[in-house]
This record gives sequence, C-alpha cells and structure tokens, in this order.
Amino acid sequence: MEIYAKRLNNPFRGLLQVVASEQLRALSFDGRQWELQFQCDMRKLKPNYPGFTPRYQYARIGRWDADNGFKPYPLDPAMDRAAVVSAIGEVLEVLASVQVPLPQDDAYELWLLDEQKHLPLALLASCRQPTEMEGMQMRHPAWKSISAAQLEVENTPEEIRRGMPPLNYRIEALVKKRAGQNPVAKWFRRSGHADGLEVTANNQAVSALPAVAFPECLLREDWNDAAAQDVCARYLQRLAPQLLVLQGLSHAGRDRLEQMAYRHVTELDQYFHLYPAVADPQRMTAFRVEARLRAACTIGKA
Repeated sequence: MEIYAKRLNNPFRGLLQVVASEQLRALSFDGRQWELQFQCDMRKLKPNYPGFTPRYQYARIGRWDADNGFKPYPLDPAMDRAAVVSAIGEVLEVLASVQVPLPQDDAYELWLLDEQKHLPLALLASCRQPTEMEGMQMRHPAWKSISAAQLEVENTPEEIRRGMPPLNYRIEALVKKRAGQNPVAKWFRRSGHADGLEVTANNQAVSALPAVAFPECLLREDWNDAAAQDVCARYLQRLAPQLLVLQGLSHAGRDRLEQMAYRHVTELDQYFHLYPAVADPQRMTAFRVEARLRAACTIGKA
C-alpha cells in the first residue's frame, strides 16, 4: 500500500492526497472527501480499444468520507466486480485510520529557468519516481498562474482606472518574459528545503545547486522592476493559505507565509488541517477564531 501526497502544479493548487494499492487508488484534494478509482485493462473492458492509447486506465467507482462511508458509483458491466470488491476493502480500512497530511515525497522537480541567470524561476511539475520524468517533459515549457476565475486577486483602484487585466495574467506574462524567447526547463532531485541535484530524464546526475537557489514559494520573488515585484508579491500573498500546505518550507518561510495569509483567514481555516506545521500557534489560533466569527456573522445575516 502506498500512502503519499504530491503537489498539483502548473498552476499550483495544493497537495493531492493518495492512498493506493496495486489496483485501486483513493484520491483527495482536501483530505476529507475521497474518490476511489479502479485500474482497468482497457483491452478487456473494450476489445476494440485503440492500440495507441494507454492500456491501463482508472475508472471512478465511488467516494468515501468518514461521516457517510463508502458510496459506490454504477460499475461498467464488463468490470471484474469480484476484483473491485476485494480491492475496496483494503483501501477503505486504511482510509478509516489515515491521518492527513500524508507525507509529500515528489522529490523530482521540473523547473523553468531564468534566461539571464539560468536559475530556477518557477516550478512546472513534480513526480515521485524517475521513470515518470520522461512523460512529463514539455516541448515548450511555460508556467501558468491560477486563472482569475478560480483565484481572484483584486486590482488596485489605479489599475482598474487604467483598465489593466487581472493580476493573475500579468504575473504569468512576467514569468514568460523572464524565461526568454527559448525557455529552458530542467529536472532536479530534492528533498524538502534542501540542495538540488540536476538530473537528466534517465536520472543521471549532472550538477548541484544550493537550496537558496530554489524559491520556497515555487516562484522566484527577486524582480528588478518595482512594478513586477509588487505583482509577484500580491499574487503570492493571495495564494499564501494554499502554499502553507507545502511540507518542505523552512520555519522562516512558513512564518512569512502565515503573516501573508492574514487577509484570507477563511481559506486559511479551510486548509489548516493540511498544514504539516505551524510557525506561530497563537497567531494562527487568532486567525482561525476570526474565520469562525466571520462565518457565524454570515449565517446570522442569512
């Protein structure tokens, strides 16, 4: 049984919690609601399945949470029901006792590089095994921000007056410009907040970079232009409640993100159970109390 968490990258949207046996996996974005998926041999399930597509694919078979237990979805009649039932029992037993956050071990990281300094600029992808790297290579590497529809970052009154686009797209354009006309991405093997060893797609070591070369918030923050610096800072501040789920943060980095999250205490309270550590417990308690008070006021007005 494998039990782990891996980052959802490009754009970064937190950690995916995973409990997986040989044939079945349970996935959760919040550590509470889990979706169960069974690995199917598509050649048996669909005899005329095209040969150029993956032979094995996962089919959604149900969902689980601690309050309601397992709720199955209708199964394809061609699926091996006995195999599904056998696999479910083992995974559900683990889900009933597992504690989130699960250990994050996606140590292989694909970084977009800064054109001028050739240093990590923005994280594009991550994986747990070197065999996964080749399938995640990018012909034209590009970093993506979270869309404005999914993460609202308010424009200033002056930006509104000037009709400027959402900040999300401006930071994306800044990263693209900094990566240059011919963007380069490289793989590094790291563990938490540690040095990085550049590796090839077949896991051969090339060279090393110190830990300080890798942005803790997964995006480089040292911009020469004051306006660009402000755009980056505001984007990361808005993303701070989600960034706090990262398990490789230094104490100083976690402390800074907790301070940055003060404007978004509702989201902070939502993600709190996924935080692996807390830099300032008293401050976080105050934030969470404020979040609960806001929620109570909203319910009262309704």
